[in-house]
Amino acid sequence: MNILERAKKFYEECELNMLQDISAYMAHGYVHKTPESFILAKTVNSKLDIHPQNQWGIKDPNAWYVHCAIGDDWIVDWIELMPYPLPLVGWMRHLKKKPVKFYDIETILRRR
Repeated sequence: MNILERAKKFYEECELNMLQDISAYMAHGYVHKTPESFILAKTVNSKLDIHPQNQWGIKDPNAWYVHCAIGDDWIVDWIELMPYPLPLVGWMRHLKKKPVKFYDIETILRRR
């Protein structure tokens, strides 16, 4: 199964709209796609009471929010690709219905 088929399957399982998300992240965030990974990410402020999914155009970001990540080594890919570092990076596990969790970027860099 190629990366876009994997992404489509993931979106179907989560009952999310893949085309809508790709369009939003193409316009206001970051989209990364290779044969091995697919990532949608944007800058957010982890201290706001607004869910990261609903934060757009944040003036004082302190974190990267990875909305969707498909691939075996997506975090390594994202760390290498992010346009600039921010103190935190966060994501949620849609399929497990888990909340967004933010991690210190330095901790993630040490684990690679």
